[in-house]
Amino acid sequence: MRSRWIVTLFAAGSVLAAYVGLQGCAGVGGPVGSNAGTTDDAARAFTALLDDSQKSSTYVGAAACGDCHNGDRSKHAGGTRSAGDTIYTDWQATAHAGKGVTCEKCHGPGSAHVANPSTTNILPGKVASSPVVCAQCHTQVASDYEHSGHAEVVSTFSFTAANVPTTSTAVSRGQTSRCLACHVGAFRTAYVTPSATDTTVVDSIASLTGQQILDTWSSAVLNDKNPVRTATCTTCHDPHAITGNLNKDGKEVQLRAKAFNSSTTLITNATTAAQFTAYNQTCGQCHNARGADASDTGIAARTNSTPVHDSPVMNLMLGTNVAIGTSVPPETQSAHAQIPGQCSQCHMGSSSRHTFTVSYDTGCVPCHTAADAAARASSTKSSTLSALVALRDRLGVWASTKLGNSLYWEYTNAITSAGLTAPNQSTVPVEIKRARYNYYLIIRSGDYGIHNAKMVNYLIDEANLYLDSQGISRSARTKRTTEQMLAIVKGDLARAKDVANWEDYK
Repeated sequence: MRSRWIVTLFAAGSVLAAYVGLQGCAGVGGPVGSNAGTTDDAARAFTALLDDSQKSSTYVGAAACGDCHNGDRSKHAGGTRSAGDTIYTDWQATAHAGKGVTCEKCHGPGSAHVANPSTTNILPGKVASSPVVCAQCHTQVASDYEHSGHAEVVSTFSFTAANVPTTSTAVSRGQTSRCLACHVGAFRTAYVTPSATDTTVVDSIASLTGQQILDTWSSAVLNDKNPVRTATCTTCHDPHAITGNLNKDGKEVQLRAKAFNSSTTLITNATTAAQFTAYNQTCGQCHNARGADASDTGIAARTNSTPVHDSPVMNLMLGTNVAIGTSVPPETQSAHAQIPGQCSQCHMGSSSRHTFTVSYDTGCVPCHTAADAAARASSTKSSTLSALVALRDRLGVWASTKLGNSLYWEYTNAITSAGLTAPNQSTVPVEIKRARYNYYLIIRSGDYGIHNAKMVNYLIDEANLYLDSQGISRSARTKRTTEQMLAIVKGDLARAKDVANWEDYK
């Protein structure tokens, strides 16, 4: 979530006219007219994805695909494909197969590919992961998705990161590929497998060379027909297999990861990138603190910039990666962490809405009425924002009183970026280091206490109690409007990103 509390509207248009003959959602090709709720635009957009060499192909039927994609490696040219390629046999058990949605529905006509297998005469997985493909049948879901943050086209940052591997160290290559694992949906689909046990990790990224990372980026991203998205349908759903990961309603929707997971093993303090990227929860696999170490040892070692990455929502909801020393909060995991479906209950509601914005009338029932949920959310956000800014003011007074400058409670990169000389971090008490860690944990989550209000209040209270012991008054507080307080927090968020050392994000 963002601090603005709304999801930015993002729409992507269909491209290019098509001339391949298309059939309805049951069978091969794409939809025609209003069949199955779709439009001609969906058919044209799908056909526009096809390479010119495929547009003259004809449909051959799913059985022809099964001749090779059935686990028999000897059937593949040169025997190069994995013996584990059981896509066809796995697909036969899915709802897609049951409704006649065959291979060519998503990958296009296959005659040329059957005659001469190539990634250019069939839609390969990296391109077939485009939401355009799913929109042929899942029209409303695709429309919702286009209005979500997941649909945003990947930023220049990711493009830069993807070019690092060919010239950087092995460590940097690993760090860079971890960025792509959550910022590039196609990369995640290709290389990340959720942990089946919540402890054991199969890390296929670790063995990638820099060139393989760059090649994956190039084939998935540098494609005018298929602008890469942060996450696509296939990032969360496996179109080819029954997974056993049921949704909040207990239905099989072919989720790659669980809808509910209360384990914190792979996302707790100081976990590695191989671990936290494999966390087995559909939303939490990316919306976590990326191994930020909140222990006293960890916060003492990391003083240049906040170790907390954007969107550590799963950690806050489960009450992990919080800097509390030896204190014991009265409650760790929130009530939101215990409901079926966790994130999906509120962010998708009873209609499984794929904008992922919360609607109080469908997302908060049966626990709250719409009016009650709206009132609670507004009150929690307002009080948390006010408390955060008040804490920040007190930290500034402490720093000015004890160290000579109101900015000296901050991380060193933030101080030096303001043209100041940072104090020796050994002069900053651990209680202040906890407070600043938790301040950034809360504001980078962007939810202002919604996911775990009791924990957020506890963290702020603990910081204030220490400042009380240091004689820092609570009464000397500047009155500000909500807009002014948001501007302060957003300024801190922007500076945290500007001064971050991305090499520190393992």
